[in-house]
Amino acid sequence: MSQIVNISQLQNFYASAETPADAADAARVDLRMVFGRSVALAVGECEPDYHPAPQIHASEEITYVARGELWVYVEGTGYLLREGDAIRVPRMKMHWMWNRSGAKCTFYQSNCPPVAGDPAVRQSRSALFDEGEAMPVDYPRVVWLARKYSDEAERRDEAPAEGPLVARAAELKTSVHSGAIGAAASGKLTSKCVHGLEHNMTIATRKGGYHSVPHIHDAEQIHYIVRGDIKIYTPENGFDCREGDFNIVPRNMPHWAHVTSDDENILLQVHTPVLGSAANRKALISPDEHVGPIPTVYNMTPWAAEEIMQVEEKFAGAMRHT
Repeated sequence: MSQIVNISQLQNFYASAETPADAADAARVDLRMVFGRSVALAVGECEPDYHPAPQIHASEEITYVARGELWVYVEGTGYLLREGDAIRVPRMKMHWMWNRSGAKCTFYQSNCPPVAGDPAVRQSRSALFDEGEAMPVDYPRVVWLARKYSDEAERRDEAPAEGPLVARAAELKTSVHSGAIGAAASGKLTSKCVHGLEHNMTIATRKGGYHSVPHIHDAEQIHYIVRGDIKIYTPENGFDCREGDFNIVPRNMPHWAHVTSDDENILLQVHTPVLGSAANRKALISPDEHVGPIPTVYNMTPWAAEEIMQVEEKFAGAMRHT
């Protein structure tokens, strides 16, 4: 276990001993997941004809299609997602996937809370906890259901649906963020963000040379480096994050980031509760779920920017990496 791990060091989530391989269609999917106390983030790739059995879990789920296309069924209604589309599955709603195309599909998936109820998962490198850290034990599990539910829905052969749980790529507006160091910092961080009631998924792009100011928020944050390299600092650690790495920032931990090269960096991020810094974040919430304000937190700046240079110097020769 560690607060930083590379995707190559993780096992397929559906290869755990307690996962029924036939229900999960484990031979046609590779899902590498990490998790913290409150949220999980995964990168998955599924083969053509991937079709697990229906499932439910006491966890809010967001799925984003990064490449290819994928059908996602929620309570028997089918949604066809293509590259750049996202969907949210509320807690305890029956759902399943089906790759009806002839090509592989790459997707990102997050869960809040993590579906890490299987002891084999909690004891694996998927747990973003350093040795000695206390870990919750009451995570939910995936509950597999009979295939009759998917058979009944698919026999209807209905056209793909639209609705408030889905965001199309064209609907996701770009947010431009401030809060960076340097005269040319404006516009160096942009993002696209979707969220539910309990967490958000964000794809953030940082231009070469980007250096954020120190900030803090009352949200757990996990990120995955899709492209490029980035250095992420806290008062306790410096992380040299490279393509394929997962890393965690605990709640209320001051942190900041630096892209030291001229190359663009793309970061997949999740936060719980919802982080409100993306002005154009898209809510994936049905009208009947609006029972009150969605818990949302915001960035705060705990230090002057000049103070962080001492921390960066401290960790310059002792950066953590996988």
